[in-house]
Amino acid sequence: MTSREEILPTPEIKYSSYHWGPFLFHTQVTPAECQMVLEEGKKCRQKSNDHRQHLAGHLKEEYRFPDPGPMAGWLKKYLLAYASAYKQWRNQPSTNLNFRLTTMWINYMKANEFNPPHNHEADLSFVLYPHVPDEIAKENKEFKGTTMGPGGIAWLYGESGVFTINVVSGMPVTGDLFFFPSFVSHWVYPFKSNVERVSVSGNVIIIK
Repeated sequence: MTSREEILPTPEIKYSSYHWGPFLFHTQVTPAECQMVLEEGKKCRQKSNDHRQHLAGHLKEEYRFPDPGPMAGWLKKYLLAYASAYKQWRNQPSTNLNFRLTTMWINYMKANEFNPPHNHEADLSFVLYPHVPDEIAKENKEFKGTTMGPGGIAWLYGESGVFTINVVSGMPVTGDLFFFPSFVSHWVYPFKSNVERVSVSGNVIIIK
């Protein structure tokens, strides 16, 4: 005979959850903006702009933008979107955001190069991918393992444990743009494909 408890419907359990930790923001820029960044990067690709002594990456070609001002114009709308999304995330009213783009550099990453875990000195940092060859995505898809795999990027915050997410990772595609607090450790996995991937990174100071 079926018990009364077995035939009664399971009562709905009401609950709420809480966001915890740094706010990582992902969006896509336009193809025209990718092309503009690539063209500006070509102008910087010279020995006088070598930026490696200031960076953690194991890359042969990393160049600073001598004047990041022109980039700040089109980047502003994405920064404002970040600020708006963060306010919604915190359930707070939106406010205007004033910022200053302090440094910006372009990375030409080749086979077997990588970025070890590191963070930046600013309020916000970003990484933009104006060109990601298809070969890297194919290599990543074919990878067998428990990590993100070749060409992936990962962010680390806090300690690992049961019911805890302390690493967020992804495989970038052309046009991807990520914003995150500068103190958050992050790294980039190497790839083996004989291609060149272009990314642009920068730091932003929020003006109170």
